[in-house]
Amino acid sequence: MPDRAGTDQLLRDAAAAISAGDWRGAETALLTCLERRAEDVSLAYNLALVEKRLGKPAQAEQRLARLLATAPDHANARFEYAASLMDRGAETDALGAFETYLAAVPDDPDARLNAARLCLRLGRGKAAAVHLELAESVRPGDPAIRLGRAETARDLGEVDEARNLFGALYWDAPGLRPEILKAMSQGARGRLPLDRRRLG
Repeated sequence: MPDRAGTDQLLRDAAAAISAGDWRGAETALLTCLERRAEDVSLAYNLALVEKRLGKPAQAEQRLARLLATAPDHANARFEYAASLMDRGAETDALGAFETYLAAVPDDPDARLNAARLCLRLGRGKAAAVHLELAESVRPGDPAIRLGRAETARDLGEVDEARNLFGALYWDAPGLRPEILKAMSQGARGRLPLDRRRLG
């Protein structure tokens, strides 16, 4: 039978390593803990996060998939799994995973924003608009959500609305200006004319 005191020490070591940003140390401690507590979903979840930090996205995604097979209601793991799918370009699967997550956690604006971005990539502008409206009701004025609304208007062919949204955001969120200009010039239905008099 595993030594409980030794396992508790490993957990403390993992926590200290995570706090210090020592991802390799955290990985080692968590792997050893999982050998002793194979069914502990919290350990598996935290190890997947560490694996992401270590640049092992495929390994993290596989671990999250296994975790969800045994604990399908683990909301944080569902979000991270959906994000992993999104990161590697599995857009349809990622959207499905975010929608499953949102069925349980409907008021998460980050998940709504990610779902909206995926809808835009998949040519589903109206669905994106619904996700963004719900996201904005939770986090009004958020620049990333406003950018999503502008991109959605662009993709739905609402040119004047898109131009107004992009223009206002250009002044309100200077840090997003490169993304705004890129979004204006790379829409799914063509680009919006870049008018320096409107943008400054």
